[in-house]
Amino acid sequence: MTVEKQREVIRLWNELRKVEGPAAEELRIQILECFSEKGKARRAA
Repeated sequence: MTVEKQREVIRLWNELRKVEGPAAEELRIQILECFSEKGKARRAA
């Protein structure tokens, strides 16, 4: 992931933190799982 993409993800994450409700919570969970899976794959390689 490029630095620009990382910054965009962080910006969107910070915007998402302002949103309440089950849909926002589900999105946060999915984002965290995505990064968790990438981290696991990177460590396994």
